[in-house]
Amino acid sequence: MPTYDWPVAEFPQLQYPFAKYEHENNAEEQRCLEGVRQTIEQRKAESKDVAAIIIEPISSYKNARATPGFYKGLRKLAKEHGIPFIVDETKTGVGATGKMWGQDHWYLNENDGGCADIVTFGGRAGISGFYSTAQFKLHPQCASFAQDVDMVKLLNYEIVWRTIHNRALHELVQDTSSFLKIELGNIERDSGFISNVRGQGTFIGFDTVSNTVANSLQAWLLKGGVQVARVGPQTFGLKPALIMKPKDAAPLRESLKSYHPNHDQH
Repeated sequence: MPTYDWPVAEFPQLQYPFAKYEHENNAEEQRCLEGVRQTIEQRKAESKDVAAIIIEPISSYKNARATPGFYKGLRKLAKEHGIPFIVDETKTGVGATGKMWGQDHWYLNENDGGCADIVTFGGRAGISGFYSTAQFKLHPQCASFAQDVDMVKLLNYEIVWRTIHNRALHELVQDTSSFLKIELGNIERDSGFISNVRGQGTFIGFDTVSNTVANSLQAWLLKGGVQVARVGPQTFGLKPALIMKPKDAAPLRESLKSYHPNHDQH
């Protein structure tokens, strides 16, 4: 199996809630941005230029995210060094964060280097692909690639897009997000077995105190008919359908409130 000499920079290990740890998190993000800069410069010195900076708005693993300032900093670095800035919206795109694209929460502008050069998508879109700035549009020699698009899937995506807007699903996601964050926050405060509730829209993650508790909690939730994905040894990630209403999230709240880490010992 081939291996690739791809540099990987550190992602900020932030503390939650963001408002409480603003100073600490800013220092951590600046440390990581400096690490990115050093990696770029080191690769240039080795005649191994960085081909692109690729980032997810919220990571698929552990549902981790940074503040908008970090992503703006990455964009500036990419622009400064002439490196394409690619945002992978396979998981976060098409409404999951309460906006059409997760990067919309960063409010990138010309002072930051402008919007992403390339955005990849899939998942909820029902079709995989990318869109780009004019600078990175397909070369005429790639016309045959463009002609291979599955038109049925493309038309399905149009229906998805129209449904999201006609049914105001972004607003519904934001309402459900508020409910989930409040209820999960209450459980975090009262129970002590979950922590670090985070995310945007209904793309939410939270940690448990240990892998053992995570296993026990997952079994307890399934027993109550609630399925939540594990996105790390101690981490759960919520990625429900856009049509999920606050009342649909109530079973998760009730199952979490009735859980006790010692349930599996009885």
